[in-house]
Amino acid sequence: MKQKYTVILIATMTLAAIGHNLKAQNTDAEEAFKFGYYKTAADLYTNDYRKSHDPHIAYKIAESHRLANNYRQAVKYYNIVNNSQAAPVYPNCEYFIASMYRMAGYADSALTFYQRYLRTATNDQLEQRARQEARACQWVLDSVDDPVNFTVTHESKNINSEYSESGAVLMGDSLLLFSTMRELSKPGSKNAVYSDLVLMQIFQADFNGNTPNKAVLNNWGLNNKDKHSCNVALDPVHNNIYFTLCQTDDFANIPCEIYVSHFHKGKWQKAKKLGGNVNLDGYTATHPAIGYLPDNTTVLYFVSDRPGGVGGFDIWYSLIDNDGKPSDCINLGAPVNTAGNEITPFYDNDKQQLYFSSDWHLGYGGYDVFCSKGNRDSWNDPYNLGSSLNSPANDLYFTVNTDIPNSGYLTSNRRGSYFVNDNTCCNDIYSWKIAKKQQPSRRKVEEPAPVAQKSAVHNLLPISLYFHNDEPDPKSKLATTTTNYFQLYNSYMFKRGDYRKAHTVAASKDEYDSICSVIDHFFDDEVQYNCERFEQFLNLLLDDLKAGHRISMTVEGYASPIHTGAYNQLISKRRIASIVNQIMEYQKGVLTRFMGTNGGSLQIREIAHGSDLADKGVSNDPRQTNKSVYSVEAARERRIEILDYQYLEDDSSLISCLHLPTRAIHVGTYFTGEYADIEVHLQHSAISETTLDFISVGSPDVKVVGYSKLTPGRELIIYLRMDNRRAEPTVSSFLPLTLRVAGEQITQTMFLEYTLEK
Repeated sequence: MKQKYTVILIATMTLAAIGHNLKAQNTDAEEAFKFGYYKTAADLYTNDYRKSHDPHIAYKIAESHRLANNYRQAVKYYNIVNNSQAAPVYPNCEYFIASMYRMAGYADSALTFYQRYLRTATNDQLEQRARQEARACQWVLDSVDDPVNFTVTHESKNINSEYSESGAVLMGDSLLLFSTMRELSKPGSKNAVYSDLVLMQIFQADFNGNTPNKAVLNNWGLNNKDKHSCNVALDPVHNNIYFTLCQTDDFANIPCEIYVSHFHKGKWQKAKKLGGNVNLDGYTATHPAIGYLPDNTTVLYFVSDRPGGVGGFDIWYSLIDNDGKPSDCINLGAPVNTAGNEITPFYDNDKQQLYFSSDWHLGYGGYDVFCSKGNRDSWNDPYNLGSSLNSPANDLYFTVNTDIPNSGYLTSNRRGSYFVNDNTCCNDIYSWKIAKKQQPSRRKVEEPAPVAQKSAVHNLLPISLYFHNDEPDPKSKLATTTTNYFQLYNSYMFKRGDYRKAHTVAASKDEYDSICSVIDHFFDDEVQYNCERFEQFLNLLLDDLKAGHRISMTVEGYASPIHTGAYNQLISKRRIASIVNQIMEYQKGVLTRFMGTNGGSLQIREIAHGSDLADKGVSNDPRQTNKSVYSVEAARERRIEILDYQYLEDDSSLISCLHLPTRAIHVGTYFTGEYADIEVHLQHSAISETTLDFISVGSPDVKVVGYSKLTPGRELIIYLRMDNRRAEPTVSSFLPLTLRVAGEQITQTMFLEYTLEK
């Protein structure tokens, strides 16, 4: 059976985040899950699991989180099941662990679990998909070059909300049409949420220069108070707008039909359901797009799960005559359509290229955007638009601005999107532009693809470790601390009551109960859970080092925005230092002999982001500590993440004579509006003169202008020139510098930290 609900929810509205007040409707977790309220189902199942620790309930929680796009939580509960005595009851568990790792961006861990699943797979359909997904993971690990370099920008809250937005299309050069989900309350009730009152509706926003104004509800007669209105497509030649209306009876199964409205005598006419067999009873027709053949014939591309397709959801087309009547519908077939799902087409008439999203063609995870040149029945092999545009999550609704070259929009639930319950739950609108190509350095040579090696450690990553406000060492002006993380964690867990108490005045009884539930979930399922994984990580790290592996790992630090940017940089560094301290103090210092100059088998790269990447929706008001200190949203920003655990292969492949620092080194303070010359001095132990055969700097604004040879008794000096003419002041920025010594087989990366002032 085709899982219509999954694709429709992902592709049009991600309604999974809605329904958190379903308890007001006197329904339970099973009913919530049945009708597609996956976030509510997860919460209700979790309440039951805390009482029983039943792995069968854990599986239901995992399924709910998976369908709500909460990838990390899904991994957690699938792993609980997979490591329990109930594992044989759920033979597809490892498949879903793999798919959630893949969607979260961890292709190496995903590949490990896909390979495990394939050893014992009993489901033919999932086995076929697992093999394809494993190929895609390896494709990602093989470091494929991007065909085009995109710059992707998250649109502001004038457009995006914490729920879902999708399908942005620019009309002319100054009016943006898109769909957004709005949660409405039943008249007379503050809490109840009903399916017929949660609607996807079409909004519009005009522009103030290059910035969209606050979006407003479209009033052209496209919206329907009883149906989801979404997926706008423009036919400017014939003054038509195509869009879809979808039923609201059941979130878990949403059939859609395509409608058209004609602009006549200065206004949009009443929309009519498209004729012919575009809308086929019992099946969905959605995601319309308009193209034109060389003879100006109008082509309607759309998505359907009707019989006669190649896979699940396929792209079809119908020719539209001058009277607006569609011809018989024809499947695009291979190579565009696959055994998976192809959705959200857009046809660029100038370049005769079809853009679409697929969950089957080789990609970075979830749905990726692909491009195929051609028209009607003749199409070239599609290619992935690359990692500068696509993410490990779902990337959909790629559109091209007709009147503004090399720009457009897409929809994604990638990390950083605004969210109700998890940072990948909900779709947002992003704009894209084609970036200028970076000129390669004359000295740069091709870097070999890294050899992927997996272990149990990768299955734990990423690990997020959380801190209370201004911890460790409140008000300190130092960038380091003597405190270790476990000390901070024990103190933090006792503050749960403070977090609950902070909301007693600011909220009603119902709101207070809801907030307390979220706080409990955060402390139990994020703070405690990640600390337990950190303990497992330390055990496995020691095992790897004792086995003779050389390890490189990255620790990144973050802060909430309540303090100044400069101070938040210091907090981030202290938080990273507490993790390094914990590693050094583990089992009475057993790991210290592997660190730094004491053998160098363990290299820790430290990157302090401060509050630069904090969600702009998090309060920085010190007068409202219930929001800026004691909210879960602020608490999630106060963290470090352990990432990028890499094996450096064997001794022969190490840069044995070049001693890169394990921490970022500060190379100075420079000024905006001018060039800056930087010298990087590095120690080495070369016994005969040699040189670098690879050097790369991770910024288009910084060039390598030269470097010395590695001469015995002298430092290696690398000369960089930084173009700060258009730069903004920054307290702390990091620049990766990647090197390889001639004759060696592996590259290594260090980080340079610098400050920019006016």
